[in-house]
Amino acid sequence: MRPSPPTQEQLLEAEVARLRRLLQEAGIDAGPAVLGTAPAASAQGSAWEQGELLRIAQEAGGIGAFAVEIATDIMSVTPEFCRLFGIDEVESVSAAQIEALIVAEDRNVASSKRTRLQGKASPHAEYRIHHARTGELRWISRRAEFVRDAQGRAVRLIGVVQDVTERRHAEDALRAANERIQLALNAGAVLGTWVWDIPAVRITVDERFSRSFGLASESVSQEVTPEVLAASIHPEDYPRVEALVLQTLEQGKPLRAELRARQFDGSYLWLEANGHCERDTEGKPLRFPGVLLNIDERKRAELRQAVLAEIGERLRSLDSTADIAGEAMERVGRHFGVLRAGYGRVDVSQGLVEVERDWVSGPDVIRVVGTHRFADHGTYFENLKRGEPVVIPDVEADPRTAGQVAHLRTYGVRALLDVPLCEQGRLVALLFLHHREVRPWSQDEIHFMNTVADRIWVASERVRVMADLRRANETLEQRVAQRTRERDRIWNVSQDLQMVSDMEGRFISANPAWTAILGWTQEELLGKTTTWIEHPADHARTRAEVARLAEGHRTVAFENSMRHKNGSYRLLSWMAVPVPEDGLLYAVARDITEQRQIEEQLRQAQKMEAVGNLTGGVAHDFNNLLQIIGGNLQLLERDVATHERALRRVQTALGAVERGAKLASQLLAFSRRQPLQPVALHLGRLVRGMDDLLRRSLGEDIEVETVVTGGLWNTFADPNQLENVILNLAINARDAMTGHGRLTIEASNAMLDERYAQLHPEAVPGEYVMLAVSDTGSGMPPEVVARAFEPFFTTKSEGRGTGLGLSMVYGFVKQSGGHVKIYSELGHGTCVKVYLPRAFLSETHRPETVEGPIEGGSETILVVEDDAAVRATVVEMLSELGYRILKAVDAQSALAIVQSGVHVDLLLTDVVMPGPLRSPDMAREAKALLPDLEVLFTSGYSENAIVHGGRLDPGVHLLSKPYRREDLARKVRGLLNVRQRLAAQSPRVEREPFRPERAHGLDKPRRLRVLLVEDDEDIRASASELLSFLGHDVLAVESAEEARGALVADAFDVLFTDVTLPGMSGVELAREAVRRRAGLRIIIASGHGSAVLEDGGARIAGVVVLAKPYALSQLQRALEQVEASR
Repeated sequence: MRPSPPTQEQLLEAEVARLRRLLQEAGIDAGPAVLGTAPAASAQGSAWEQGELLRIAQEAGGIGAFAVEIATDIMSVTPEFCRLFGIDEVESVSAAQIEALIVAEDRNVASSKRTRLQGKASPHAEYRIHHARTGELRWISRRAEFVRDAQGRAVRLIGVVQDVTERRHAEDALRAANERIQLALNAGAVLGTWVWDIPAVRITVDERFSRSFGLASESVSQEVTPEVLAASIHPEDYPRVEALVLQTLEQGKPLRAELRARQFDGSYLWLEANGHCERDTEGKPLRFPGVLLNIDERKRAELRQAVLAEIGERLRSLDSTADIAGEAMERVGRHFGVLRAGYGRVDVSQGLVEVERDWVSGPDVIRVVGTHRFADHGTYFENLKRGEPVVIPDVEADPRTAGQVAHLRTYGVRALLDVPLCEQGRLVALLFLHHREVRPWSQDEIHFMNTVADRIWVASERVRVMADLRRANETLEQRVAQRTRERDRIWNVSQDLQMVSDMEGRFISANPAWTAILGWTQEELLGKTTTWIEHPADHARTRAEVARLAEGHRTVAFENSMRHKNGSYRLLSWMAVPVPEDGLLYAVARDITEQRQIEEQLRQAQKMEAVGNLTGGVAHDFNNLLQIIGGNLQLLERDVATHERALRRVQTALGAVERGAKLASQLLAFSRRQPLQPVALHLGRLVRGMDDLLRRSLGEDIEVETVVTGGLWNTFADPNQLENVILNLAINARDAMTGHGRLTIEASNAMLDERYAQLHPEAVPGEYVMLAVSDTGSGMPPEVVARAFEPFFTTKSEGRGTGLGLSMVYGFVKQSGGHVKIYSELGHGTCVKVYLPRAFLSETHRPETVEGPIEGGSETILVVEDDAAVRATVVEMLSELGYRILKAVDAQSALAIVQSGVHVDLLLTDVVMPGPLRSPDMAREAKALLPDLEVLFTSGYSENAIVHGGRLDPGVHLLSKPYRREDLARKVRGLLNVRQRLAAQSPRVEREPFRPERAHGLDKPRRLRVLLVEDDEDIRASASELLSFLGHDVLAVESAEEARGALVADAFDVLFTDVTLPGMSGVELAREAVRRRAGLRIIIASGHGSAVLEDGGARIAGVVVLAKPYALSQLQRALEQVEASR
């Protein structure tokens, strides 16, 4: 038989019983007097239940009750519940609203709707909430149970809540104290332990505790009374410590008290006392154990920090350095407990300190305000001047003060600490502390004093700055008025366009620059925007930028073009700032039209410079190659003179070489590396002298007009290159006029001023002679004019121009220190103006050119060339002309030949040579040995060896590569003829020619047969030539293998070998040769001396070592030695 369902009254009874149990678990007496049932309450139902819950919560005190209907998730709550959660006092509330107050991390601890539906809520939980009214974080303890129906389903969750925040904080504090104690124990910072037997009023302490409190201790532990301990605690700390102990006894909170305990020497030590109270079963205090921790260092640091904070706060209100230092040192003195503290200004030159402020610890202490001599207090003044603090624990023991103890004792000083104040490394003031007893100043105290010094210095600087500011503010109105006048003056005289407009860009005011730069008056602008004067291409951009300004954005470097009143346009760069609160725009624009033009010209000049550097390097190697090709073709031309077809081909190839040479010359001219020989010349006479040449070059259909200004200045330029410039410009003009028109060549004086130089950055202001070449041709568009000077740029059809003519003009003008400018318009012809610097010298007459048939001679020429192919070609050319030739591969070997005494008439040397000796230096030394020697340099690229500032050094003769046989012959013959003329004009001195047989006392030299072994081709050729010059027969080979064959096939007097040969050393070859041919003499050339011959102590009999490099005389001496050893 199924039991009948419980009545409503029975359900209520069961719910009240659960609630009673929950309250008892929470520590609330909830007997029948608190929770009883109301007879006949079943009829009242829910209303009675709410009243009962409210009554229970009110009587329990601090306990809130609740009941959650599982089906609706509505929570019935008491007023105390509402207070705990900080919500309005209501009878019911949504459970979700309460859950929202719970800290997110703790919601899994409290019940949720899901757990309530499942009937699984934890009976007890503690969690944090955000108090709805204050936002404060509070801890809540909740106890609850489910009420279930007959089927066991949870229908209601009832429970109580209690605020346990204080308990949790106490637990946290206890846990933190325990952690600190544990850390202290681990670190060895515990200074003692105690156990207080409260009923017996007996405190047992260990030996460390006794020492910490300055108590006599004769055993490991002893008993003390509370009164004894109280007497050792600093009077200022005792009331606070007593209150904390009572709080622990009465409320159970852990003890944590900071205090100062008196030591044996009367000083105080900062301690932290940690303990707790143990109680009996009835809750009465029983035992109070605890430990002492050493916090002296931390507390003193905190106190020093507090003193610094106090100093900083006080110093902000002071306005003199003396007051600042005085206030600070008073607080420092009190903190350190010293006799005296103060501040003084220092006169370094006099060795004096004037104490302006001092603080003393009592009325009986002598004040030291006034002037004192450092010498009366010791010898530490030098330390202060170096910025070093003076730390003296005992003035009687420190040698710096031992001699002034009596004087210091007068002021009661036994220990002192002085800290200098320096400004830019110079001592200006000091802070001082005096103590009446010996005091070992700690590093913390010294550091603290340095910190105070820094604070005083900063505060003093603040006072100084504030004083300066006050003085500045005294004349603020005058300055404001002055600034206003200056602003108005700037507005009126500024060359920048300035304007004030509304937010749509309509003019409110405009400065006079609008009239000066664009021609528009203020009346013409006011009330309008700039739309009507904007360039059409810039209109949309400008309107968009004004709209951005209206939105609050700034404008920086915005560029547009605006129309001048005369119809032209000027490029402007704008900066503008909106002021929305005033509804105004402030704008400034700068005219950058000319700046852009200058920048473009500068970019073009830089591009030309870069191209010039490249082409100059290419021309150098190109010329060397052309010299080899052209020289051999010229030699070949003579060999095939009777073979018409071969001759024609050679001549065609020579024509190509000449065109290549011209191309290289133009490249060098453009790159400004063409060696110039400038002289003072009259441009008018030079132009008139070219009249026939120009007319032949231009043809009969072009009219040539020459205009030369009267009083024309001389200019300084290379006449040959200048003629090429004029011819190039004339030919370009002829091509532009398609064979018909007028060419005008004008020469006049010109002044280029600063204004012109600003518009053309590559021009230098000054006096010039101007050459203008104008034509009536087709003209050029601006884009062609911009590129006209670029190398290889041409508008002519293929095959009709190299594009280097104007490039050569540009390079020559720049290298001559001048300026060139093209003026041209389509359909209106072109004018090229060349500006060459004015010369203040008289005109130099040009030397006559050697004409007529090519002549040779019998003089001796020393050819110095490192390129074997070039050297061979030149030697053959000169040999065919009848000259006697000596050869050298570098400057050192050439100088050795000259030093040997060989007669040389002309030195022909390349400018750039390998090795440590430069060609120009070699030529100077050779001229010193042979004053009559003529020197002719050759080069494909002169660099800076004989050309400086683009000009040949004075007295230097240069034959540029590639050169023709005729050019070489005439240049050589011309120099030798000059030498002969000079010799004829000088008193004749007979000079006996060099004869090998007279050298070094050999009256009857024997003609030797020499086998020369040298693997280096150039050295082999040079050595062979020297031996031949000395009158000997030479067979030259390049390897030991060839030498072996020669020794078998023929007889030789001397073996002359290099020490290093491929496959076998020269020493080994010499030993083998001596074994085969008795009587063979050996010469070994080496850079290592005779040491190369050592081999187990044995040497080759009669061998001579010739050290490299060697001169002709040294070679002659070596031959003499081997000949004498026969």
